[in-house]
Amino acid sequence: MSTLSFKGHSVVITGAGGGLGRTYSLLFASRGANVVVNDFNPEAARKVVDQIVKAGGKAVANSSSAADGEAVIKSALDAFGGITILINNAGILRDKGFKNMSDQEWDQIMEVHLKAAFACTKAAWPHFRKQKFGRVLNTASAAGLYGNFGQANYSAAALAIEGAKYGIKSTVIAPLAASPMTETIMPPEMLANLQPDLVAPFVLAVCHPDGPDASGKAFEVGAGFVAEIRWERSNGAVFKPDSSFTPSAVKAKWSHVIDFSNPYHPKGFHDIDAKEKLAQAVALDSNPQSSPEVRFDGKTCIVTGAGSGLGRIYALMYGKLGANVVVNDVNEKGANSVVGEVIKSGGKATAAVCSAEDGEAIVKTALEKFGGVHVLIANAGILRDKSFQAMTQQEFDLVLQIHLRATYKACTSKGRRHARLTVLPVRKSCLAHFPETEVWPDRDDFIASRYMWMVTSARSTILRRRQAGLIGLTRTLAIEGKKYNIICNCIAPMAGTAMTATIWTQDMMDMFKPDFIAPFVGYLSSADNEETSGCLFEVLGGWAAQTRWQRSGGHSFPSKSPYTPEDVVAKWKSITNFDDGRATHPVTSGEALEQMVANFGNNGDGPKAKL
Repeated sequence: MSTLSFKGHSVVITGAGGGLGRTYSLLFASRGANVVVNDFNPEAARKVVDQIVKAGGKAVANSSSAADGEAVIKSALDAFGGITILINNAGILRDKGFKNMSDQEWDQIMEVHLKAAFACTKAAWPHFRKQKFGRVLNTASAAGLYGNFGQANYSAAALAIEGAKYGIKSTVIAPLAASPMTETIMPPEMLANLQPDLVAPFVLAVCHPDGPDASGKAFEVGAGFVAEIRWERSNGAVFKPDSSFTPSAVKAKWSHVIDFSNPYHPKGFHDIDAKEKLAQAVALDSNPQSSPEVRFDGKTCIVTGAGSGLGRIYALMYGKLGANVVVNDVNEKGANSVVGEVIKSGGKATAAVCSAEDGEAIVKTALEKFGGVHVLIANAGILRDKSFQAMTQQEFDLVLQIHLRATYKACTSKGRRHARLTVLPVRKSCLAHFPETEVWPDRDDFIASRYMWMVTSARSTILRRRQAGLIGLTRTLAIEGKKYNIICNCIAPMAGTAMTATIWTQDMMDMFKPDFIAPFVGYLSSADNEETSGCLFEVLGGWAAQTRWQRSGGHSFPSKSPYTPEDVVAKWKSITNFDDGRATHPVTSGEALEQMVANFGNNGDGPKAKL
């Protein structure tokens, strides 16, 4: 095929003063593109521009924060009269375990990795729409996809496919390459095989007007290895939505929930015929129950956003099953009303009236009233169901604050160390406390039995960009919590609540009750669930299924010399082939890295090494 030229295109690359961003800039410029080199370090950005100009290319430097999207995009408009391609590459590394991370470090990562990508894309979007063309490439990390110890702050977030009719295409890559970020955590011998120029050709290929259609897709790229990843869903299990639908019923059919013997590959929640699933559920006989019954006697369960909707149903369920319930909500009337309902039904409960972000106050309430914390249901949420074009920066920030940051804060605090109650040191709330009735040495590495389960809620569809961060966070918490016997899972529930009332018909509201979600959450957060952690589940109307990543067999380009964008086009079928028997299901970042490491030393005759 002919050489892919970018003459006439203007490309904005954030975080381009070094590493991958610098390599992208040089390669785009060598192919004729006008390049805006953005970096918070003016000197670094200027050096890249000088290198491009010296080679005969066109480039300008921009030293605005990538979070100031308007200023970044304005540079392209002022210098080149437009923008056609945006590479959201800016990133910072705060490679710490979750228990050691400060609020400031968390917020810095959110600012650069999530808010900056939103801000730049938001500023470029009107220009893309007007000219009926645009390419957006967002950068995730393997930690966001699979979770990774020490990287609870990373998450993968994909831009929804809202620009199709305007010729705007969006792609996500999880690249692995040597850079100032990775050189602090990876050995030199590994970095030598992870050069940025083994990633850049793929980026150019998917951004070119005549390149392969990668819109809405995600890819892992590094060391010459390229593969697509997609969701894979189990067939799931259907439950009778009546009084027999309990956590014990879920336990009895758990093997069906996680059965991938006949999987399929969804693009979103809309791929499920919800009414059909509900009809199947209603037609069933009463659900069989496991024995002994799933109970929470003596355990303390925190439920955020529990003043109504799903949270209220969760709280009532835990109260009936013997738990002490902490009902958190910003609405005092709602929280106290649910507490009254729990007590009236014979349970024990107390209210924690505050924002879900005030994790320290919520946990303090649990400790003072019940002496411990065993289960956290991070349920609090708000709905800002708008298109990307219509969503404001303030609305985007609010959704991140309630859905993502509040979940983080529910697990963290700046509170004092509680003697004999500490699991993780100083800064952790829910991950930091045992019941006072148990005497534990004040050591971080000593835990004799499980006392903590977490369930986070990704809300609505599994691919929504604004909640995808919870999936990466959940996987990471599961990894970091494993040695402490802390289990953490994520659900994507579909239920009629105040959140969905504005977008659902009354018919849908009546059919898909929150009551049909709670039993599943109950089993996941119980002591009966001894192994399932770091997983994602979709739940609606008596149906539940597990969803996991599937990775294509991919293609291994020679790693000793850079391949070209044209090579990517030529091997596209191999890169995206899930049906040739080579597809895998990586669960951890280490598993995902194996095929990249195997490609070290590939001179064109195939992968050589083994991890």
